[in-house]
Amino acid sequence: MTQNIKPTHFRSEGDVNTTPARQAWNASMDDERTQALLKRDSEVFLHQAMSTPCLDTLEAAEGIYIQDATGKKYMDFHGNNVHQLGYSHPHVIKRVQEQIAKLPFSPRRFTNETAIECAEKLTQICGGELNRVLFAPGGTSAVGMALKLARHITGNYKVVSLWDSFHGASLD
Repeated sequence: MTQNIKPTHFRSEGDVNTTPARQAWNASMDDERTQALLKRDSEVFLHQAMSTPCLDTLEAAEGIYIQDATGKKYMDFHGNNVHQLGYSHPHVIKRVQEQIAKLPFSPRRFTNETAIECAEKLTQICGGELNRVLFAPGGTSAVGMALKLARHITGNYKVVSLWDSFHGASLD
């Protein structure tokens, strides 16, 4: 599989990581339970063609730390999804539990006070002409919507993207 990858992509961590550092990391995963979980993961999950395989297995997370099956803690610098608030933050857990108990989901064809309050807060923070909100279910959809909006507003259809960067798992 790696024979089709340009040699420059072997130099550093990125969407494809086949460096000696990655090989050493994989070799350091000598815990039997971790190896078994990683093997099971690879057998049932469809991994993207250019995606780095799972680094480790996780069993807990709190604050800025994620913890693997052996108890080793890592500071999470990943920056993906919503954990920028910290894992297991008591205020976030309380508010999520309250919302799930009251209204766990609201189709966009309906509205609700919580969604409106959130949108009002976002438009207040942004200010100026940024006075409308469109919630997205995830980063990929948000990037796709932003591209479509930018193309519509500017009339331009070319966009700049970066090699070895993740922009979402769609065709946008």
